[in-house]
Amino acid sequence: METKDSSPPGENKISTKTADGTSEFSQWVKETTRLAQEEVKKEIAFHKAAGNPIFYSRNGKLVMELADGRCYEYRRQDDGSREII
Repeated sequence: METKDSSPPGENKISTKTADGTSEFSQWVKETTRLAQEEVKKEIAFHKAAGNPIFYSRNGKLVMELADGRCYEYRRQDDGSREII
C-alpha cells in the first residue's frame, strides 16, 4: 500500500528518522548544543586561569565568581562600579 505525499510540490522534506525514532535534525541540535556547552566550559576555564572573574545570574541574582572559585552577589552602581552585597 502506498502513502500519498500531502506536502506541496517543491517543498523539501527533512524528517528522516533515526533508529531511536528521533529526527536527524533533533539529533543535530542535541549534538550542537553539547559541543557549544563543552566549548563554553573550556573558555570559562581559560578565562579563570588568566585570573579573571566571570559574571552570571543565578536565581535572578547577579553573581561574580573569582578565579579561585569564591562567589559574591553584587549590584551595579549608577557610575558603573560594582557593590558586593
